[in-house]
Amino acid sequence: MMIYIAIGFAFVIPLLFLFLLNKFDLYGTGKFPVNILTILCGALAYFLAAQINPAFIQAGWATRDQVVRITAPILEEFLKALILIYLVQRADFNYVVDGAIYGFGAGIGFAIIENYEYITGHPELAMTIAVARVFSTNLIHATASGLIGTALAYRRGESSWRGWVVVLLGYLIAMAFHMGFNTMVSAGTFLVFAIIFGAVGVGLIWFVIKRGLNIQKNWVGEKLGMGDRVTKSEATVVRNIEDLREVLAPIEKQFGPAKVPIVEGIIRRQAEIGIKRKLLDTTPSESKRSEIEKIIDTLGKEMDVLRRQAGSYCMMFVRTVYLEHDVKIWDAINSRIAESNTGQKGGGLYDRVTQRIKPVPPQEDKS
Repeated sequence: MMIYIAIGFAFVIPLLFLFLLNKFDLYGTGKFPVNILTILCGALAYFLAAQINPAFIQAGWATRDQVVRITAPILEEFLKALILIYLVQRADFNYVVDGAIYGFGAGIGFAIIENYEYITGHPELAMTIAVARVFSTNLIHATASGLIGTALAYRRGESSWRGWVVVLLGYLIAMAFHMGFNTMVSAGTFLVFAIIFGAVGVGLIWFVIKRGLNIQKNWVGEKLGMGDRVTKSEATVVRNIEDLREVLAPIEKQFGPAKVPIVEGIIRRQAEIGIKRKLLDTTPSESKRSEIEKIIDTLGKEMDVLRRQAGSYCMMFVRTVYLEHDVKIWDAINSRIAESNTGQKGGGLYDRVTQRIKPVPPQEDKS
């Protein structure tokens, strides 16, 4: 019975880590089905590594100790990264946050299968092995893959040579991190230090995600605008998405909980449109640009559907709430009119009226 409990623990807790990490994806750009794919590919990477690593020893190319400390970390990080290399090239991939979360998923998939092998191989220590690995080795696998995913994602948004330098550094740091942990454990380090090492890795991924979110916020502020039927005030809230629950609370009170997920869906699609528009600037391939533009068009249509579901009164209230909760709706309308004289859609009428209504010079008194 204990071995089944240990296997369940070693399966569920790593997935819980991944679930909690997804909570940092405030814009919700990461896709759940893709995360499942990364877990499965991480598991496949383990089976490949389990065949290749012993082959090095059998061929006499490396000793077991050399495989554990050096070749295994290098090989495993390359294998786990294969799915990330594919995902980063896709038009529906966004930026660093996606890379970190998908990389974390690939590492978790690898670690779960490895947990099963270790636990069933030492049934007398099943629970001890499960706890030790979940809070140390599993986090190392996830962190290393997350760093590589982050580096590859950065390269997606950086078309210069700096992007390739970051990719190289990402691989080197991930492998060095993995090697350092394996060397430490092989030397008989106390379990508590292994757990601390794993916690440091999670902290590093958290830091990377926070940095990525800040960059995405700037992208949203730069690219999201009237072309997407998004007001400046709406873009401000999308950029400051940490306060989303505070913004949605009055909507729930006024219109009920059913409207909250609808409005939240609008905000998240607005965010993804802003990110996608920025990625167009760094995507040289015309075919990829066309795919991204189709995604933007689809997101816009989905927003229109959600706006109709929300209703005109709810959307009017939403925009009032966006404007710091205390701005009157007529101020919002005046703001839209002021913005409309830039030549964008809706401004032409007011521009023509302004041109026609000009001060008439006073006529001289003929008497």
